[in-house]
Amino acid sequence: MSSAIHECPPTVKNRVLAQLSPEDFLALKPLLRPVEFKGRAVLQEANRPVECVHFIEDGLVSNVSGSRTDYVETAMVGVFGYVGVPLVLGSPVASQRTIVSMPGTALRIEADDLSRVLASRPQIREELLRYVPALIAQNTQSVLCAARHEINQRLARWLLLANDRIQSDVLYITHELLAASLGVRRASITNALLQFEAEGVVQKTRGAVRVVDRPGLENLACDCYHVVRDAYAWSQVTHDGHHHAGCSHGHDGDIAGTA
Repeated sequence: MSSAIHECPPTVKNRVLAQLSPEDFLALKPLLRPVEFKGRAVLQEANRPVECVHFIEDGLVSNVSGSRTDYVETAMVGVFGYVGVPLVLGSPVASQRTIVSMPGTALRIEADDLSRVLASRPQIREELLRYVPALIAQNTQSVLCAARHEINQRLARWLLLANDRIQSDVLYITHELLAASLGVRRASITNALLQFEAEGVVQKTRGAVRVVDRPGLENLACDCYHVVRDAYAWSQVTHDGHHHAGCSHGHDGDIAGTA
């Protein structure tokens, strides 16, 4: 990360934290604890108090609605966001369950600690709130996508959004988890991936999918991908209308200034 860009706290991948001013980040830094999370781990239960907030550094987590065994993903959260939005909005209780789709790491802060910092430094809350409209856009677009678009289009959208957030072309994801996330049968996911592989846009191996032709995959996706991507692009723009340069990590040729 460029040392010339003072807004960007060093060694932080999470885009929300990276957009804080140096003073605001220093107020949070002593309270942030690095944690690892494994696949299928639950970061937050629905209708339970938000005990901590996770700023995702690596990996992918999913906000889901439904029961423990029958659920559908409403939004995915990666390096561009955090888990625990209700607390920032002023509610102590989470409305959705958050589970890990791909293992990774996060910076965790206890709810009481964050609430205390937000009370003393309201400008931090303003920065954290800028992520919320993009998350809402993803939630609402997921509903439209499930109702209107074919499985192949929906799967292409999912893979592209995950590719953006993981910042790697290799997605360690199973057919079962893809099927659960999209609310479809496993066989439908298998068939769609076989078609994608035949068209040369992905390669699949046991427990992983590699994106080999991203423009080709975008051509197969519905417009929902671009709607969500653009919503996150706005959340990454500073108050003066510019992106924070130097906060990017990974293969940003695909995502810088987009999501």
